[in-house]
Amino acid sequence: MSVDREVLRQLVRDVVREAVADLPTPAPTKPDGPVATGPLAADERSRTDTVRLTNDRDLDVFVRNLLHLFENPKTRADLRHGRLRFRLAGTDRGGPGSSTRVERGAVTERQITDIAATGASLVLGPRAVMTPLARERARALGVTIHKERT
Repeated sequence: MSVDREVLRQLVRDVVREAVADLPTPAPTKPDGPVATGPLAADERSRTDTVRLTNDRDLDVFVRNLLHLFENPKTRADLRHGRLRFRLAGTDRGGPGSSTRVERGAVTERQITDIAATGASLVLGPRAVMTPLARERARALGVTIHKERT
């Protein structure tokens, strides 16, 4: 079964729009809530996370994770100001300034080569590790690695 990406994007937009409809919209002249001081705002960076949505369960998990992100004022500010973005897996790859996130498991040399080809950085989740060869390849190719701590 093939999923039409445009239909899926529209479905995600509709679900997110419904989920955040009750959030207050800030006045254009005032900053919306607290000043963003999280890691993305402090370093003046942005992050693009890849999302794989192949069925209703994946969509439900994504929306629930998004709502969880909205609970943190700093992350909410990063989302609203475009410092934290999402893209569907299998679409065009991002360029410099984007990142590839690995939640768990081992990052291999091949994955590093693919990440370097896109110009993205690597974000390692708390349960992700890198093989020694992958770390060496990342240094050689200039891939920036960010390790998240719990």
